[in-house]
Parts: sequence; C-alpha cells; structure tokens
Amino acid sequence: MSLKLTPIQRETLMALISIYRKKGTSVRGEEIAALINRNPGTVRNQMQTMKALGLVEGVPGPKGGYKATIKAFEAVGMEEVEDEAIIKIWVNGEPVENGNVQEMAFTTVRHPGLCRAEMKLIGDMRVYNIGDKIVAGPTPVNKIIVSGEIIGKDDMDNVILVDAADVETLPKRPVGEYMDKFVVMEGGKSIKDAKEKVESEKLDSMAVLEEGEIRLVSNKDVFLSLAEGHGDERVGSISKSTISVDVNTPLHIAIVKMREEDTRSILVSEGDKKVGILNKVHILDVITKGLMDKI
Repeated sequence: MSLKLTPIQRETLMALISIYRKKGTSVRGEEIAALINRNPGTVRNQMQTMKALGLVEGVPGPKGGYKATIKAFEAVGMEEVEDEAIIKIWVNGEPVENGNVQEMAFTTVRHPGLCRAEMKLIGDMRVYNIGDKIVAGPTPVNKIIVSGEIIGKDDMDNVILVDAADVETLPKRPVGEYMDKFVVMEGGKSIKDAKEKVESEKLDSMAVLEEGEIRLVSNKDVFLSLAEGHGDERVGSISKSTISVDVNTPLHIAIVKMREEDTRSILVSEGDKKVGILNKVHILDVITKGLMDKI
C-alpha cells in the first residue's frame, strides 16, 4: 500500500528532491524553506516526521542536511533513474535551468478540437505560470517536442497542463533514408552548366570538386548567381566547404549538426566514400511523402 502524504510533506519532499538533483549533495532545511516559501522551523519539524517514516535521511556535520530515500521517490510517484536523460524546457523563449520532465501524457486524444498535455516536472515550479509559452523536448527515445501555452498548474504534484499548439517528432532513422543522390561537377565548369545540371537532375544541392576538395553548392546559390549576371563564372567560386556524416547516423543527430554549422546541406559518407547529400528541402520532401502514405 502506498504511503499517504500530507500536502506539506509532498511539497517538502518534492523540494528536497529537486534541490538534491541540482546540487548532488545533502540539502539544508533552509534551502528547502526558501524554495517552498515556508518557515525553516516548519521544514525541520516535517523532516523529523518524515525521518520516522523512512522518507528522508539526516546527514550529520557542517555540510550535512537531508537526503531523500528510495521510499520518498516512490511516495511522490517518481522513479530514480541512473544516467537519466535531460528533457530540455524553455519558458517564454528562455531555457529553464535544472528543469526536467518526469512524465508527459496527452489527456484529450479523443477530442476533435483539443490537444492537451499533462507534464510532471522536476525542479522549481515557480518558473512556470499560467499563460506562459512553453516548449519541452525532445524526449530521448521518440524525440517528441511539445510546444504550447500553460493553462493549469498544480504546485503540490509538480504538474502543469499545456494547451499543445504543436507536437513534433524528430525522425531517428538513419540519414541514408533521407539523403539526395550524389552528383559531382568539376569546379571549373560554369555556373550556367551547374544550372543545367541541377535542373536536369532535379537537385536541391550538388557536389563540386574544387581544389581537390568535395564542396557543396545549392540550387538557390546557382540561380541567385545567374540572376546577378555571373553565369559564366566558375561554379567552384560559389561552392562551400561542409561537414560529412556517416550514412548510418540517426537523422535527428545530423539535423543538430546542420543547425550547429548553420548550413542547409551536408555530405553523407560510407567509409571513405561520399555517397549522398543531406539537404533540408529533401528531408522535408521524404518526411512529407512518408506521412501522406500513412494517412
């Protein structure tokens, strides 16, 4: 039978767990009191009761304080996970420090016009207020990202209710399933030649061999150069160096690398050989086709 906690016991335990996760060491009663806006004496009295219940342990010494037991995690419905993933949270565009999502559940899946997510959070609940815009994710396995507006809040159980405007998932299949074909042109060819090639091959990006290096040029850069009257110039002059990822790299990891490099296209390799080009436009085309085939 699960232990029935009083509201103040639950609030105190949640604060203890949140601070301990942040510090990694025992927590003083004054720290808990400050977080939950209670008198330190009240917190100490609660700790004595919860020590008797086996929910907390006292740590003696000048750097001592309290630690939550396994029984405490069970009492508040939390599972202690080794090497747990951090699900990032942003509130009104700002990252939440030391925040994490413990549970996420969609509560209105049968409703034709509502999509609401209930999130059980870890950390300081004072960060979250009704009306705030929130983004949480991606989750570690299915890479789900939920964004919306906070419409409800339960400080006692560390739960918020979100009116979800968007629920997205980052594909985790390998980039080999999303890459475009690998077409190479000598850097000495003209931009006019490049235009003919990208049009005939229906390419979003093309590889260019320039000074012994395989670089990339986008169809956007080709058409822009033509519009500016540079059609007779070498296509190598508008090509750009880029990074490469292995063909078996999960797509969500490749997308992060593309964002870090601030690029729309990267090369795909298999061993020492270049085998394809990963381009944002082509990724979207493949994902869209896959969704349409399922609907």
